Amino acid sequence: MRSFIHDVQTKRDRSNAGIAIEGAASLIENMKLLFATDFRQFRNAVNCLVLIVFACFCASRAALALENPLYTITGVEVDVRAETAALAKKQAITEANVKAFTLFVQRVGGDAIVHRLSDIPTKRIDALLDSLSIEEERTGPKRYIGKLTVRFLPAKTRKFLGGLGVTYSEKVATRTVIVPLWRTAEGIMIWEDNPWRTAWLALRAENAAVPLIVPLGDLADTDTLTPELAANRDEASLEAIRLRYEADSVLIAEATVIGEDTIQATLVGNSPVGQLEFDKEYAAENGGGVDEAARTAALRFHQVMLQRWKKKNETAPITQSLPVATLPVAVAFFSTEEWSALRARILSTPGVSGVDISAISQGGAIVQLSYVTGFEQLRQSLWSAGLALQNVGGTWVLQAS
Repeated sequence: MRSFIHDVQTKRDRSNAGIAIEGAASLIENMKLLFATDFRQFRNAVNCLVLIVFACFCASRAALALENPLYTITGVEVDVRAETAALAKKQAITEANVKAFTLFVQRVGGDAIVHRLSDIPTKRIDALLDSLSIEEERTGPKRYIGKLTVRFLPAKTRKFLGGLGVTYSEKVATRTVIVPLWRTAEGIMIWEDNPWRTAWLALRAENAAVPLIVPLGDLADTDTLTPELAANRDEASLEAIRLRYEADSVLIAEATVIGEDTIQATLVGNSPVGQLEFDKEYAAENGGGVDEAARTAALRFHQVMLQRWKKKNETAPITQSLPVATLPVAVAFFSTEEWSALRARILSTPGVSGVDISAISQGGAIVQLSYVTGFEQLRQSLWSAGLALQNVGGTWVLQAS
């Protein structure tokens, strides 16, 4: 797999963070000579340099991070033929941008908005792009096949949609874990490859307005939740899965094969969009078999959830800049991985417009939290995202709730 990020239509200069990272190795070598007679001084100097470089790296990633995960569209597939492989790739990137914009608009506004914006010129879409990543790619004679991630600029995209008078919602629901349970005459499956699990994975809904997480199915999952426990809706096992994936709810999506091309699909339980009671037969069209029936059912279930969420949270488009307030906040964490997860969750909270690092170490960071809502509304939004903002001895502290 090959992955890289390059800017689209922005012509950015190299960042200070990039320069710091590139020069870190040579700086360390120079310090070896400078502190050759005192190992303790050398070690302390290196530690300081590592923290500085890490802070610069986090700052550069914060600049790339989006205010809201809705603006990142992953898994955009392209397959283009042209006179040369290079030309095919160029055309594929343009096609991916248009596809990603369509997916983004459908994500925040629904099918009606997609139809309304179907004739937007490609150049206007290109102007909204932040960056592009290639997840997978293959090239051949006169052909390019790839899977890409496209990121849009939140502020510019909001202004664009606002100018068109588009009504949409960019509020993100709390996470829901979906456990796909597949019933056949041979038995029950939840972790093995099967059409039902594949259908939910293919949605790639981790960054949707209603985020759906399909568990990895690794050893920790299989030890926690067996097919029998899932079929019996064992509360302790499901709670363990929910906690592992830091979700608000966990649901069993069950599908039973009832014919060569037909399944009975059910999804019942409480979710961020309210009580769900899906129970319907789905038949494949054009001879697609149960695989196609499963894809249709999973897609329809998620579409209904998105429609409910949009109706509940629909807001007028943002047509002007809102006043930005800042607050110094201490954030505690135990690893860089935990910090990355916390920062992503903070940035995806509605109303939060930025997180600027003032100081950082192995055990925490002091950041300037920028927001465009009232303070109490900010605290409530953070709480809904699983984050508690509390005043401890005169210092505002943010941590997972």
